[in-house]
Parts: sequence; C-alpha cells; structure tokens
Amino acid sequence: MTTKTRSPTHLSGVTALIANGRWAIKGDQLQDIVTGFSAYLAGHGPSEDTLRELRAAREGRAAATQDAQDATPSVAIIPLHGTIFPRGSMMVWMCGAVDPHTFADRVRAAAQDPAVTSIIIDIDSGGGAVSGIDVAAQAVAEAAQAKTVTAIANTMACSAAYWIGAQATEFIVTPAGEVGSIGVIGTHTDQTAALEGEGLKVTYVRSTERKALGQPAEAMDGTVLAQWQAEMAAVHDLFVQAVAAGRGVSAAKASTWATGDVWFGDGAVTAGLADRVGTLNDIITEHLQAATPQPAPTLRLGRSASAEDPHQEDTVLITVKDRTGKTHTLDTATDAAQTDAQTLTATLESGAYEAGIQAQRELTAAALGVEVNDLTADRLTQLRAQAADGATYRASLIEKVEALATSVYGADASAAIDRAKRLASKADTADLPGMIDDLTAQKAALYPAGRQSKPDAGAPPQADDTKPAAPAVPPTAFNF
Repeated sequence: MTTKTRSPTHLSGVTALIANGRWAIKGDQLQDIVTGFSAYLAGHGPSEDTLRELRAAREGRAAATQDAQDATPSVAIIPLHGTIFPRGSMMVWMCGAVDPHTFADRVRAAAQDPAVTSIIIDIDSGGGAVSGIDVAAQAVAEAAQAKTVTAIANTMACSAAYWIGAQATEFIVTPAGEVGSIGVIGTHTDQTAALEGEGLKVTYVRSTERKALGQPAEAMDGTVLAQWQAEMAAVHDLFVQAVAAGRGVSAAKASTWATGDVWFGDGAVTAGLADRVGTLNDIITEHLQAATPQPAPTLRLGRSASAEDPHQEDTVLITVKDRTGKTHTLDTATDAAQTDAQTLTATLESGAYEAGIQAQRELTAAALGVEVNDLTADRLTQLRAQAADGATYRASLIEKVEALATSVYGADASAAIDRAKRLASKADTADLPGMIDDLTAQKAALYPAGRQSKPDAGAPPQADDTKPAAPAVPPTAFNF
C-alpha cells in the first residue's frame, strides 16, 4: 500500500515558518506543530472525524464567545485563541489558529466604535510566529489609550500571546491560568544529509556574504548560526521592551521574567506579570457595571418634576468654597441670580486676593525666621539693620543690654553688670531683643517716675524723694 504524501509547496507559507522560522511560542506547542505538520505532509494527518471534532470544539467556543458578546453589547469581547499564524494561512482554517492582523483589525474597530465602552481580550494561546505580533500588540496598546482594555489569561497566555496581552490596561489570570514563556526560538531544518542521500548537492550563489543565510540545504553553523543568534537576540529585546512598556516596569525588571519560565495564577500576580486573579465572568460583570449609567443625582433638594408636568426642569444650586474655606451658595432659580453671580464672583476674587496676601506673609515670615504677627515695621527695621551689618547690629544690642543692666543694678553692681554682659555675648543675636525687653521691663518696674539709674551710695537723697527707695534686685533675679 502506497502512503499518500502532500507537497510542501502547496503549503509554502506554513512550511517556510516551520522549516526556517522565528517563533515566540511555548516549547511544547512548537514541538506539537512541527510533529503534526510533518505527519500531515507524510500523509499521516488527523482523520476526518478528528478534524470534525476539532472544528466542532472551535465552533462551540466561538458560539460561547458570541453569546457573551450578545449579552454585553457595550463591551467588546475579542478572543485570542490558538496558535498565532500570520496572514490567515491554512493553519487558521484547519487548526483554529488566529491571524494577528485580523485580530488587530478587530481591536482597532472596537476602540473606534462609540457604542463600545470597554474591551475584554479573552486569551487562550501558547503564542506563535513572531511575524505580525508587533502589529497586534500595538493595536492593543493604542486601544488602551482610548478605553479600558482588560486582558485575561483564560487559561493560557504564553510567549507571543503574553506579548500582546501585556499591552492592556489590566492583565488578569484565572486561578490556574498559565502566563509567561517570554523568549524567542528559531527553527531550521537541515536537509543536507537527505539531499546527499539522494545524490543531490545544492549550491547557493550570494550577492553578498550574509544574504539569506540559513537555507535548508546548508548547515546551521559558523556565520549562519551567529547571524541567527543575533536575530533571535534582537527579537528577544523587542519582546522584553514591549512587555516592560505594557506592564509599566523597567526593562531590567521585564528581563527577569524573560527566562522562558511560566507562572500560574497567584504566582503570576506575585511575580508582577499579572495584576490579579479572576475569571472571565468576573471581568464581564465588572465591565458591565462600569458601563451601566448611574442615576442622575437630584440637583436641588425638595424639588422634582411632578407627574402632571413631566417636562419640568430642575433648577440648580451652585455651592462654592473659597480659598478661606467659607462656603457660598448661588440659587439659579431666583430673579436676582445674575446679580448674585456677579457679587459671588467679586467675593471669590477678593477672598482669593486676601488668601494670596496671607500666603505671601507666611512665606516672608518663614524666610525671615519670625512669626507672622511679628512682621511689624520696627521688627523689619531690626531685621534690615541686622542684614546690612550683622556685627554692628549685634554690638549695638549688647551695648543696650549693658546700659540697661547698669540702670537696673546700679553702677556700683559691677558683678551683676558683668554677668549680664557675658550672657549677652554668648547669646544668639535673635535672643538679644528678648533680653533687652526683660531688662526694660525691670527698669520700668524699679523707676516708674522715669529715673534712668540708681543713685550712688553716698549721694544725698533728692528733695522730692518722699518715698523710700525700692530695694535693689539681686543679680540672681535676672533670668535669661
């Protein structure tokens, strides 16, 4: 019995990808594709019954998605199911693969549709060919700028599928969902041994040394391997950068995920690849609640349209809080509403001006190191003098302390006067005005008639001195 084989040229697009392509796909799924396609070419493909079962399963899932979409017309539910193949090849028809360009068109259409409030991307894919992934990912990123886009790994979003889903506003994973496998792999079929067995030898004549390296009839080594490795690294970097941008993390952080490993459920959330765990039904419910218009609040208490007059319009009370915290209310239903509005505007402007002046005073006081209420003309004069010549200003304050101490203690109380001078010389300049105020108060208490100093011990009493002299304040009474 002769086994029927199929010509790979009839399926040239798929053949080229498998024999000599670049993939962002989970490893076991790539192996399944290669094995299955090789068996198909050798005439050992799935039976018609198997194909019917696969198509029925695919159509059942598509019907379920459509039912969910029909129940949520304001939320676009876009599936990303199966292996990703570019440009709608035979694999899309036979295996239920998804074309990234067709997917991108659907996302862009939903983003531009005014009837669509948000988008859900239902992902169940292990990735696929690199070609076209950037187009699909960009469409999701642009849609997320216009509307809420939620991607959910339901139940797998690996490699190229994660590249696309990571661009969404939020990424969710089902409790047992699988996420990751970030990386790139190339396939190359070396046919040199098979050709030699048939007595064939292929010669490539290139216009330049590096033109179209990696052909099936040449070995993958030397310059060919180096070039392929460089191309894989370049695509890998693009992958990492896209994930970093989509997830809002640094490229260094995204690189720690790009190991080819996968994470499940909560583990993906903990690692940072997903935002939270949830189910598709949960997400649909959340989007529907967000899309449902909330009842309009009553704009004016105690007033609503009556049953007899359904077209009656509510009036509006406008409440404004000014910069000082005071609340003002404007009733637009009164005849004086326009005048009241002008008055309110003037009041708000005045309040804003006063608040601005107060803010400037506070800033000035903070800069000068004084209290706001201490911004008097005398205090500013002192500060100005201090700023002009700090040494002279300090010396003048110390002289005032010495003169007042002499008046308070008497010229003969040299010990008390020296103590006051020492304290003044050691005090901060900012504390000297306080010392002067204390001494001035003591002087005023001792000499209410305006006498400037104590008399000498041997001087005769004044003729008008009818009251006994006040007792001298001991040095220990002077407190700094």
